[in-house]
Amino acid sequence: MSSKSLLSFVIYGFLLLSPCNSLKDNADEGTRAYFHTLKINSLPSSEVCKESSKALNEGSSSLKLVHRFGPCNPHRTSTAPASSYHEILRRDKLRVDSIIQVRRSLNLSSSVEQMKSSVPFYGLSKITASDYIVNVGMGTPKKEMPLLFDTGSGLIWTQCKPCKACYPKVPVFDPIKSASFKGLPCSSKLCQSIGQGCSSSKCTYKTAYVDNSSSTGTWATETISFSHLKYDFKNILIGCSDQVSGDSDGESGIMGLNREPISFASQTANIYNKLFSYCIPSTPGSTGHLTFGGKVPNDVRFSPVSKTAPYSDYDIKMTGISVGGRKLLIDASAFKIASTIDSGTVFTRLPPKAYSTLRSVFREMLKIYPLLDLDIFLDTCYDFSNYSTVAIPSIIVFFKGGVEMDIDVSGIMWRVPGSKKVYCLAFAELDDKVSIFGNFQQKTYTVVFDGAKERIGFAPGGCD
Repeated sequence: MSSKSLLSFVIYGFLLLSPCNSLKDNADEGTRAYFHTLKINSLPSSEVCKESSKALNEGSSSLKLVHRFGPCNPHRTSTAPASSYHEILRRDKLRVDSIIQVRRSLNLSSSVEQMKSSVPFYGLSKITASDYIVNVGMGTPKKEMPLLFDTGSGLIWTQCKPCKACYPKVPVFDPIKSASFKGLPCSSKLCQSIGQGCSSSKCTYKTAYVDNSSSTGTWATETISFSHLKYDFKNILIGCSDQVSGDSDGESGIMGLNREPISFASQTANIYNKLFSYCIPSTPGSTGHLTFGGKVPNDVRFSPVSKTAPYSDYDIKMTGISVGGRKLLIDASAFKIASTIDSGTVFTRLPPKAYSTLRSVFREMLKIYPLLDLDIFLDTCYDFSNYSTVAIPSIIVFFKGGVEMDIDVSGIMWRVPGSKKVYCLAFAELDDKVSIFGNFQQKTYTVVFDGAKERIGFAPGGCD
């Protein structure tokens, strides 16, 4: 055994047995591993796509879920983010800011019924920060379109010909070649309720995002299909965009999955009863899935959607956190606000009291490693250059209903892109009236959205 490996083993044992401030005296019962072995790797990601070996649940309709920069995405335009880690963090902060902006606009002090009767936002203020893509068949005959899947948006849209301005190097849908495409006329009641104007008797829309990107086009109904299904989804309301702004990294549009009436989950409610799930893979080189309907696995544990959640969002109540097998002493008032389960936000944002306690205990357990100041909102970062493996404490998040989510090792620390061996705790503070449970912490879990029963569930081992 090398001296470095021996040192890590000794540290692992010391941390496991040592008491820590801000921790309850009694460790969680059971045989769960309280520390994970994090393999420190300075090599670039593999360019070989690894298909998940997990079987999909019975009676479901599934799409392969891939990282847009990974080798499993056939439409990717680059093999890595086009900018620095500062840009990745900037985009994630914009996503969070947009969620806050929309919630303030909805005025959370109003009742749920008042919010339901208000004019829907249809995702007009969210940023397309998601990194995960599904390939969806559109039209008759179908054309495969890569769409970002987004639980924070309602609108389904793709770029269409003739293009005034479209994303290059990714597919463009041609409505003229589709026998099932039907533009939404201005005279229709549907256009009058959701349209933002008319052009040449066509019902128009414009959706603008806080990163200054946008999609402008016309409303239409179209047939959507999944490659392995024998039946199609007819007359799905979509946006057909002939003008987009911003950057594309392998996607042609968005598949909105929030609770609004125009989302794909709502439009297919007669088939799937608003039931869908997904699994985000542990690495960009692996595949996950986005699944509609099917039988809910027996190991899924559910938490009810908060009664104060905006009608478009998926909020549940967080009740506690444990680190290294011990429950943190966090005042219950820190969890008064609900947590949005979001597929587009990367890093989990916690209320100040909860985050400061988590950070303090995590740092105490890793105090033998060099702590770095990178001047970013991820403020607990380490230089692991002298180590091949590191023992890091497990993190379990508790939700109302007795749900325990033991975060996968791939979702605890974020490797800073461009660095050799710099890793950061993938949680941050959010001093606002919302917390957000990001996709980084959701990795490898089956996350189930049951709209009909208004609950969200989690089960480990959903994909490799």
